[in-house]
Amino acid sequence: MDSPALRELAACVERVHATDDLGHTLADGMSDHLSHAWHEWDGEDTESSFVLGVFSFYRHLAAHEPTDLRLAVMALTPCLLYDDMALPPDMLPFLTDYGVCEAELLRQDARHSPDPAAAARAAHAWRRIVTATRAGHPATGERETALLRSLRLLAARQGDTAEPDRAVAQARKRLAPPGRRKRFGSLLALCEAFEERYEATGDVADHEAALQCAEELAASAAPGDPTGRRLLFSYGEKLYQRFLRTADGADLSRAVDFLRESVTAPDPELPTRLLVLSCALSTGYSAVRDPAVLEEAVAAAEQAAALVRRDHKEHPLLEWHLAVLYFQRYGHAHCADDLDKATAAVAEACMCLPREVRLTALSADIEFAHSRRTVDTERLYRALVLRERVVRKTPPEDTFSRAEALYQLSQIQMFWYRRTGSLGHLDDATTNGRAALGLLAANDSRRSRFLCGLGYVCFTRFSCHLEPDALPEAVHLFRRAAASAPDDYRPHALLATTLWQVYSVTGDSADLDESVTSGERALERAPADQRAEVLLDLSAARRLRYGSTRDGSDLHRAQAALTEALGLPGLPPRTRMRIALEQAELASLPPAHPAGRLRAYEEAVGLLPHLALRSRYYEDREFVLGAHSGLGAQAADAAVAVGRPDRALELLEKARGILADTLRDSTDVTARDLCRSTARGPVVTVSAVETGGLALVVTPSGVRPVSLPGLTLHEARARHTALQRALASQASDDALDVLRWLWHTVCRPVLETLNATDHDGSRVWWCPVGIMSLFPLHAAGDGRDSVMATTVSSYLPTVRALPATRPAQVPPGKALVVAMSRTPGQAFLPGAASEVNTLTRLLDATVLHNEQATRDAVLAALPGTRIAHFACHAQADTREPTQSRLLLFDEPLTPRNLPVGLDADLAYLSACATSDVLFVGADEAMHMTAAFQLAGFRHVIGTLWPVDDGVASDIADRFYTLIAAHGTDHAAQALHTAAAEVRQAHPDRPDLWASHLHTGP
Repeated sequence: MDSPALRELAACVERVHATDDLGHTLADGMSDHLSHAWHEWDGEDTESSFVLGVFSFYRHLAAHEPTDLRLAVMALTPCLLYDDMALPPDMLPFLTDYGVCEAELLRQDARHSPDPAAAARAAHAWRRIVTATRAGHPATGERETALLRSLRLLAARQGDTAEPDRAVAQARKRLAPPGRRKRFGSLLALCEAFEERYEATGDVADHEAALQCAEELAASAAPGDPTGRRLLFSYGEKLYQRFLRTADGADLSRAVDFLRESVTAPDPELPTRLLVLSCALSTGYSAVRDPAVLEEAVAAAEQAAALVRRDHKEHPLLEWHLAVLYFQRYGHAHCADDLDKATAAVAEACMCLPREVRLTALSADIEFAHSRRTVDTERLYRALVLRERVVRKTPPEDTFSRAEALYQLSQIQMFWYRRTGSLGHLDDATTNGRAALGLLAANDSRRSRFLCGLGYVCFTRFSCHLEPDALPEAVHLFRRAAASAPDDYRPHALLATTLWQVYSVTGDSADLDESVTSGERALERAPADQRAEVLLDLSAARRLRYGSTRDGSDLHRAQAALTEALGLPGLPPRTRMRIALEQAELASLPPAHPAGRLRAYEEAVGLLPHLALRSRYYEDREFVLGAHSGLGAQAADAAVAVGRPDRALELLEKARGILADTLRDSTDVTARDLCRSTARGPVVTVSAVETGGLALVVTPSGVRPVSLPGLTLHEARARHTALQRALASQASDDALDVLRWLWHTVCRPVLETLNATDHDGSRVWWCPVGIMSLFPLHAAGDGRDSVMATTVSSYLPTVRALPATRPAQVPPGKALVVAMSRTPGQAFLPGAASEVNTLTRLLDATVLHNEQATRDAVLAALPGTRIAHFACHAQADTREPTQSRLLLFDEPLTPRNLPVGLDADLAYLSACATSDVLFVGADEAMHMTAAFQLAGFRHVIGTLWPVDDGVASDIADRFYTLIAAHGTDHAAQALHTAAAEVRQAHPDRPDLWASHLHTGP
């Protein structure tokens, strides 16, 4: 590893050596360099480890921070074990204490490898530890014994077993007959000789001989005696070792019994014995899945951990084992506390064993579980990075481990694609999934799991990337998986889910029949914690089949499946959401149950905040909410269907603006409260669902629904695509055609309804929902009649965003003008200078122009301004709107950078597409325009698409002329007038006059 951060650390170490001043490690910037270097470090390069370790140790000596000492030990331990470099003498006591565990793991790994190089690494590590151990250390004898064993192992790998052979022969010669006084001592010596030779050669016959000796010794042992407990442990441990070799359950059962007797009293070796007992119990749990066995295993490991210090030889293994146990228990009980405990334990183990690839893999699995639980992108990314590291560290010749590493990486890459849309990762997931499958032996028990994993990747290629050939391949892989593991529920469940998706493409009822059959097989085999998901998929398949055949038994059994799923304990919010949505689908089928459909959507809307706000990251919340975009519109449609428009409005509000509500005090509001806030003019929500559109006209007298049958979700998506294409190609006629459709389908029916009330026609606040927020409703018209000729339009992200009272009229206050006529990497904007001239001529304005407009300068100026005008480039991130940005001189300004709680009048964003979002996330509308309103600007002017620079300057000039004369509360009328004048001059160019919109009161 050679990075700028590491070079800075190395230079600092040289300065310390030259000046003997440890304070250099605390200089400004060194913490950042250290952080970056640790982020890049993987423990393989001992030269990098040396720099990191020595710097951290010197920093510890300078500041006495324990964390620095631990980091130094973590980095320098590999230098002690794997290299011959000289190390700081003051560090050696720490390094030898922490290094014994890794050295022992090297010896254990070498025992299972025929490669002499592995034994040589273990011998080198133990030789370095023994050499560095200070005189008089209480563990000196134990470490010298470990070195001797490592040297014997190395000799055996090189073909020399003379020493262990001689020891066994001598012990056999000295063995006293049964009943003699020396029988015990001589039998114990023979047992140890067999054990030592087995350690060196791996000859199973020696292990069996040692086991026979240990059995006789244990028969005379008493648990109350320290020697007796040692003998009981020896026999129990050897039985456990034989179980690991032969999988004989009787050996495991007997091993646990003897190991339990060996831990009945305090003893210096008690932590080790508790660890082995816990490992044996954990192995038994994996076979019988009895929670009581797992609890005993956890209790034994926790008792052992409480008895050892961090420098104890068993500490890293105990933390590693505890991480495994907590993770196992999380898999059984799904308790978040266990996942947190597993995270802490594996982190501690990794500190002591940074090179252990199995720990890296476990860390990745735990991070992945966190990401699945909370939809946390940062944890998913960490899991991805760790799994990539596991693949790099797994040698190609170890095909068993490499297959597992590639499979696990493939699955995380697929989830990364599903989260971010990174097609490269989806391609890598496919490649790695195929490679993993190709490495398996014909009789490998993992085949079904790998087939399912690759099948899921193919299914993702179809469902998320619309690759038609991927769907039949997924079905083929799931069928192969089900055939290779007929008793495993997972391939049957995945096949069932995929087949009802296939039916939605082919319409072939045979696919539905097979889906139901596979779902029933999965249900018979599913563990308790997976039963709800299988029931939901089975319900969906039966619902679809009922829709095709009208066989009442399918409808009844689909409903029964949901009832059973609802009765299961501990359902997470995601599963409860799926149940509610499936209930709504069932209630929509004939004979329809409108009241039941409404209840289901009420449940789903109520779950939405609990589901979305589990992660602390905004992008994760956006992702979850985007996956449920349109839920509010569906709930409102269900409420109107039963004659409850007031409830429709409440549900629509509750399902939208959830992210904004986390940044401000917000409580649920009633329809009555919302109606009361419309005294200055009506608010109109507009939404589209699969069966048609709905407008809710909100006035002080109540909520009036307006049916919009031509506004289906499919038609709205098609019209939005047509609008985008027209704007991109400057096809004005096509853009005008979309505006005509908007007028006849949406706006004219709404305005006709308003005319039937006492509305004076002066103002309308549009509150579009979902994809409808991407249309210029204010510009709808057919050439004869139009919204602009009828009323002044404004927009709201939610109805509750409209204040109930009108602020007092005040003259324009101090203005901030941010003008970027020259932006690095972007086109020149000559109109920005013109807008500066306009604002400085009409208002008291402070100007930040080009290189003056840094992000820090803008953020520092915002709290003291009443009007903020941005004339700059913008980039809309339609996938994650909170990453949309105004391009400044150095760093962009995003919604997440803006402060909250400002008291300001007007923000004018004379930039490209500041109100654009991808329709799947439009219910939240966390784009730049909404972000400025949320920050505290009462009025915000934004755009739906890029506008000609000269026209944008003309609109801004006219707008501010009117603001200077009438005040900022005239913002809606001022924008309406400015846009109408451009429309009058260019009636056939809606791209010039339909983009600007006003958001606010």
